[in-house]
Amino acid sequence: MSYYEYHVARRYVQFEGALKELANYISLFGKKALMLTSCGPVKDAVEKRIREGFCLSAKECMNEKLADDSARYKRYFTMTERLDELREDLQYDFYDLDETPMAEANIRRVSEMVLTGGYDTVVGIGGGKAQDFARAITSYLPVKVVLVPTLAATNASVSTLSVLYTPDGKRIDRYLRMDNAPELVLVDTELLIHNPPRMFSAGIGDIAATYFEAISNLRMSASTENLPVFAEEGIVLSADILMKQAPMAFQALREGKINRAFETVVSMIMHNCGPLNMICLTGYAHVLDEMFLYFEKMHALPHGLRVGYGVLPMLAFVGASEDEIKTYLHFAKSVGIPTTLKEMGMGECTRKEWKAAFDATIGPKGSLDALPFTVTEQGLIDSLFAAENYANGF
Repeated sequence: MSYYEYHVARRYVQFEGALKELANYISLFGKKALMLTSCGPVKDAVEKRIREGFCLSAKECMNEKLADDSARYKRYFTMTERLDELREDLQYDFYDLDETPMAEANIRRVSEMVLTGGYDTVVGIGGGKAQDFARAITSYLPVKVVLVPTLAATNASVSTLSVLYTPDGKRIDRYLRMDNAPELVLVDTELLIHNPPRMFSAGIGDIAATYFEAISNLRMSASTENLPVFAEEGIVLSADILMKQAPMAFQALREGKINRAFETVVSMIMHNCGPLNMICLTGYAHVLDEMFLYFEKMHALPHGLRVGYGVLPMLAFVGASEDEIKTYLHFAKSVGIPTTLKEMGMGECTRKEWKAAFDATIGPKGSLDALPFTVTEQGLIDSLFAAENYANGF
């Protein structure tokens, strides 16, 4: 007997110039939106595009050239009069989160701002923090959530979880989960094509880790008979597609030219991993990442690069073949994912230091228990050194 469940946004929209149409989409379910931004250096440009869209009519926001290429998009031109009616009383404000740690006290404070301001919709615009804030507010208020990622650096846009940190920002405190998925994830490829290469590498690393974690969980738990065939075979196919398309997408980003590979990989990072929750909620590379965060020097390394590296010790642990590991090593190098502890800044870390990190993080918290197979402290630390041997001999 099988059970599978996954949450994805009620609506996922991805195209070039999507930011300009944000007002059109919000008007379908909200009347007053608080835009929570954490966009770093692109904040002003992002706000400008959104404000322009709110000032124009529904039709003026839309891209007639895109209508020539897409019959599905073209049909929305017949809805512009209705959209203008819905947008008539639409209000919005911006609130910047860049200097606000993702801690419970701050979530409560922003939630109070949403309540007193009469906002019915919260829009998380930026990287993982802005999206986490937007999701977390639903634990305190019944608001609609829209996610607008400005970096393709994580698969945060498909998650229903928010990660809360301790007030100093150095440790994961706890997680909050949305009761329902977001109303909308809006992805503007015109914005993402100008992401720093390191951030795009992180996004590729995050989705690669998710795919390979699912494959490893299936391999170790032998639970495929309890899943529909498309789940098992679809994951393997998705990993294959990513490994073929990501190097071309990475080159497209370097050249600043959107192509089919770039659009494909962005959609995989932002949305495609949602159905994998039917297989696993926790994976080996993400458990490892909790341990990595024990070391302060690791905080500067993007999450996706840490878990992208974490695939290598995971493959070593689950007994992947040498060819499988070499294939991943080649892929990781081609898209800027670290392949050694030295590249991660942890080349001098001893077994004693790894043990201290284990005992202070995933050991007492029991994160290992969420995996569908048994992992011991020694086995996990051994996998780090086994992966290092593979990478150094590659």
